[in-house]
Amino acid sequence: MARLLKQRGPATGGAPRPRGKRGEADVLRWCREVVSRVDALEPGMRARTDDALRALTGSFRDRLSNGEPLDALLPEAFAAVREAAARTLGQRHFDVQVIGGAVLHLGMLVEMRTGEGKTLTATLPAYLHALTGAPVHVMTANDYLARRDAEWMGPVYRFLGLSVGLLTPDPNPDPAARREEYRADVTYGPWAEFGYDYLRDNMAWKRGEIVQRGHRLAIIDEADLVLLDEMRTPMLTSAPVEQPESRHREYAALAGRLVRGDHYGTDEPAQTVSLTETGERAVADEFGVDNLYAEPNLALVHYVQNALKAKECYRKDRDYVIVDGQAVILDQTSGRPHHGRRYADGIHEAIEAKEGLTVHGETQKLAEILLWDYLGQYERLAAMTGTAAEDRDAYRQAYQLDVVTIPTNKPMIRVDQPDIFYLTVTSKLAALADDTAARHATGQPVLIGTGSIEQAGQVSGLLAGRGIAHETLTALNHEQEARILAGAGAMGAVTVIAKMAGRGVDIILGGADGAERERVADLGGLCVLGTERPAKRRVEMHLRGRAGRQGDPGEAMFYVSFDEDAMKAALKHVPAAVMRTYNREGQTFGSASSFITKYQARMAASEIAWLMNMREFDRVLADQRRLVYAERARALLGKDLSAEMRALIGKMVSAGKAPSDAQRRYQHMEAELGPAAMREVERRVVFSILDSFWREHLQAMPELLNTIGMRTKGDAALAEYRQAATLAFNQMREAADAQIVHKLLTLEPRKPAAKRAESGDAAH
Repeated sequence: MARLLKQRGPATGGAPRPRGKRGEADVLRWCREVVSRVDALEPGMRARTDDALRALTGSFRDRLSNGEPLDALLPEAFAAVREAAARTLGQRHFDVQVIGGAVLHLGMLVEMRTGEGKTLTATLPAYLHALTGAPVHVMTANDYLARRDAEWMGPVYRFLGLSVGLLTPDPNPDPAARREEYRADVTYGPWAEFGYDYLRDNMAWKRGEIVQRGHRLAIIDEADLVLLDEMRTPMLTSAPVEQPESRHREYAALAGRLVRGDHYGTDEPAQTVSLTETGERAVADEFGVDNLYAEPNLALVHYVQNALKAKECYRKDRDYVIVDGQAVILDQTSGRPHHGRRYADGIHEAIEAKEGLTVHGETQKLAEILLWDYLGQYERLAAMTGTAAEDRDAYRQAYQLDVVTIPTNKPMIRVDQPDIFYLTVTSKLAALADDTAARHATGQPVLIGTGSIEQAGQVSGLLAGRGIAHETLTALNHEQEARILAGAGAMGAVTVIAKMAGRGVDIILGGADGAERERVADLGGLCVLGTERPAKRRVEMHLRGRAGRQGDPGEAMFYVSFDEDAMKAALKHVPAAVMRTYNREGQTFGSASSFITKYQARMAASEIAWLMNMREFDRVLADQRRLVYAERARALLGKDLSAEMRALIGKMVSAGKAPSDAQRRYQHMEAELGPAAMREVERRVVFSILDSFWREHLQAMPELLNTIGMRTKGDAALAEYRQAATLAFNQMREAADAQIVHKLLTLEPRKPAAKRAESGDAAH
């Protein structure tokens, strides 16, 4: 613990803030002191009129402008928000929500169980930081949650005199309208929209096209879905390029003839394929080339690899669904479809060819950034989710975020039953359907979580065969999500869902209005049944967390079969003699369940190790992007480029890449146009050339990485890639510089209108 914050008397002073290396216990101790101070301020806040409460915002801002630290305002600001929420929403922040808000203010990750009110919690630090005038961005997992949260929490902010913005998905938003959303004190939106806007800002040619106004604080909701599952998801803008549909079908047909293990190998978690020597000969013979890896043939290798990836690494109804003749990407955790989003670098076209769909025009990247790199722009990052403790090492390594688990407002009384084991998937699902029928007969609501659309369909069929009315929620009818989940806690409700994580909707006992809450509670509350133990622990916890919210009764149980891939992987080191003891239907086996839990831990460790390794590769291009964007920003924000242009011309003359009279030509052009017009010409030439060369560089980098990955592995591959990528970037910059000088010296200067009028050629 460290220095005391500036004191303003016993009722309004700040709390001692933990500094340096902060243990979780130290942080929670500090947060409880914050709660005490906020509680002490509550009677005074309650006694204020609406106008007097609203006036505090101006008072807080005045105090900040006079040098008072933001930490010192925290108790009063939190107390004001708590009272505003009580008046506008009828919801008073629980003490645990105040604790959560304080942890978010520190720039940490809050673990709050499902139903504990993370959405309301975020209003506390969001309001506090918005007082500075800097932007506060609240990022959600999808556009539904963004709109819901902005509309739901908007009255709190507006009551206190703040404005609220909302980003809606739009591939080509109007800059003026978008800028208004960012001008708001607090802006909500899907995480990807913030990244897309950042890219568009860094492609702008005029200052007036920029929409974002800085990166002060980002609060990430559903952090596990966003920060981990989407860590390497690229946000990109693209444009069509030519690649005949027939060629994609030719590559897909070839991939269908090649044999895994003979012609190629795969690494499905990394979504990579590599040709064996036999495969290389087969592909070379197919296309009549001698050296498959000669530079002219690298594009060919790229498309063949894409066809093989589409065949092995991207599966229908797991990674994508076919809707109205279109391949629609599925979110890998929540199961939601991403309409309008396409895999980059030709992968989506390869999938379309594999499925026999119309192959749409391939796109070329114009700009791209990965989520982790975009979030690195923010001065402070905070996050919240219902499941974080199991992945605390991952958050610390990837984002320097420490996890703090917040106690529940009411004791958790959900009963987590032991797993039940079966020999086969068929017998397991039949038993699950029988269990559901028995519970349904009593009126207890049942939520069945499945791992895929296909399995959801199987369960639905079994229920229908038993005459059980039920609702099914998958990516194919996701637009009904709010309605279906609103009724999932009603008497007798049975709901089947493909992937539960990140739904962001609390299931209320007794139906959406809670009218039959007591009757449902007497039956044991909502029962969650899982058709499998997921490989990811946090996915399992999301599903369990649907039951037992806010002290409600509830129950969770998972059905497991020994012929599942995940179960086989979890038990692969168990001796056969031990396995034979498990060969009974409908039994619980504590040791087998523990093997699954250990397997989940191994998978999580393996995933973060892979992510961090890949980030080292990603960082190479990220560092280059920052250099390009910084150069672009200097020109965009009006820096005088004349000195740089003269130096560049001199460099090209010395290298023999520009004529010896280049400086004289440059001076003549400036005299013809005038200094102001010349600066504008320079700016536009820099944008045009630099953007063009950067796009080509982006297109070449994946091929470069693939080529290196085919012949080199491990640290050696990273070292080689860094060296090759640096060389390619430097060559790109040198070529761009030469083209900039060439373009400047060969432009036909056009006189400004005033000068043309003076010389009598204004009409021309």
